Amino acid sequence: FWLKLHPIAHNRLTPPHRLPNKMGRMYGKGKGIARSALPYKRTAPTWVKMKSEDVTDHICKLAKKGLTPSQIGVTLRDSFGMPQVRSVTGAKILRILKGNGLAPSLPEDLYFLIKKAVSMRKHLDKNRKDKDSKFRLILVESRIHRLARYYRRVKSLPATWKYVSATA
Repeated sequence: FWLKLHPIAHNRLTPPHRLPNKMGRMYGKGKGIARSALPYKRTAPTWVKMKSEDVTDHICKLAKKGLTPSQIGVTLRDSFGMPQVRSVTGAKILRILKGNGLAPSLPEDLYFLIKKAVSMRKHLDKNRKDKDSKFRLILVESRIHRLARYYRRVKSLPATWKYVSATA
């Protein structure tokens, strides 16, 4: 029985597949398995009164203001009480933006990693002896290269796209 085998499984509510994994993060100390859970029902909650067309219009309006897809989701959640756009419209925010031709040219996570790398390079120009930030820059840029490789594979980026720190 798995309770006797594993010292962390201290109660019967921790099934063996939810026990912490021995491997940690690639670029951090964490070994956590904490995550958010989506509701079991995939239909929109009864208290959401907005129609699918209204939500799509709001998403397009916010995208034209210059908000990223995650910022749009946070705005809809906080201002309009929209828990999950997908449950109401049947499509995620990025799909709606792509359908209306408003999707960002670079994927959001890649864009913010590049932005971080640019600010780190700017810092390193002023502070040449900062060895720690030089090391962190190497880690950030390796994440950029790995993410770019993934996005090229799934055709979100053109096959010729390459991250060059000088032109970023």
